[in-house]
Amino acid sequence: MVDIIHAFEDKYSERVLITGFLNPRNKPLDPRVKVEGMIPYDRSSSIRRVWSWGIGFLKVLWLIKTKYRNADLFLVSNPPFATLIPLFCSNKYKILIYDIYPDALVEFGYFKKDSFAVRLWGKANKKVYSASQKVYTLTEGMKSRMLNYVAADKIQVVPIWTDNDFLKPILKSENPIFEELGWEGKFIVMYSGNLGKSHPVEIMVDLAKMCKVPEIQFVIIGGGDKFEMIQALIKKSNSGNIQLLPWQPTQKLPFTLAAAHLGVVTISDEAADLSIPSKTFNLMSVGVPILGISPDQSALSELIHSEEIGKSFNSKSSENMIMFIEQLYENPDLHNKLSIKSMMASNKFTVKNTEFYLADVS
Repeated sequence: MVDIIHAFEDKYSERVLITGFLNPRNKPLDPRVKVEGMIPYDRSSSIRRVWSWGIGFLKVLWLIKTKYRNADLFLVSNPPFATLIPLFCSNKYKILIYDIYPDALVEFGYFKKDSFAVRLWGKANKKVYSASQKVYTLTEGMKSRMLNYVAADKIQVVPIWTDNDFLKPILKSENPIFEELGWEGKFIVMYSGNLGKSHPVEIMVDLAKMCKVPEIQFVIIGGGDKFEMIQALIKKSNSGNIQLLPWQPTQKLPFTLAAAHLGVVTISDEAADLSIPSKTFNLMSVGVPILGISPDQSALSELIHSEEIGKSFNSKSSENMIMFIEQLYENPDLHNKLSIKSMMASNKFTVKNTEFYLADVS
């Protein structure tokens, strides 16, 4: 979002960022951008998640109605209710869809497809999206799902990107995180990110139990709905080759990600065409090969295969995953080849993608 608001520098005399948390990175927010706070996103439970969605929506709506009545809006589907704001104001607006709602809530069983809430939300989407200046989303698969709500000519696919200055390869021998966390001599298979319902991260526990190579260490870093469940699974498995860590400070992210020899990116069958994990692009920036766990036709799987940066498997292919992990451990040349391809692929997903957002701005 910092990159996006910076892209509009020459288009608007005043820019305002409404956010629950301004993530500190090496690229500071332009001091000329005004920041308005709302409630931080609370992922610790489903109830807290929905609560933060609702309060965030009300705060943003209040700010628009009281302070920014004439502003052009760039709305993002996080919190999900934010995309419904145009129902209550007359501002011009564009919408960026990271996750498709209410579809995601239906796929994960929170609502039935024909429920009143889903039908009402669907009608609202059609009204809001059709009246927008543009609707942006991340993949062709997401665009196809969005056609349920808006015509194709309104939708622009803009691939996500990461910060190749903040995240970059670090030699394992020069990475202080190995000594700090006791990973010396280990081949690190890492999942780093949200532990939510759309990510079947618990597969990592099964992989750790199956793996017979003592030098291979499985690491899960993150937080969310599944944290305690995964913690319990690890304790029950009694495996010494898997470690669960809470969210690490942002300033450590370049070191933790670069410590991975293999990055795990997961997305459930239900969410395969509703989103693509942004962690994929972070791993590419640090030059880490990727083990994808997703349906064969997902955007994640297609990206991994087209860029030749790893392999993707469906969630029932644990034995094949172990074979791939052990293959990379035993074959440094293959690992190095995939690492280079991963880093090179990151150059296709850069901040230049923000130019897509400027096309329709007069």
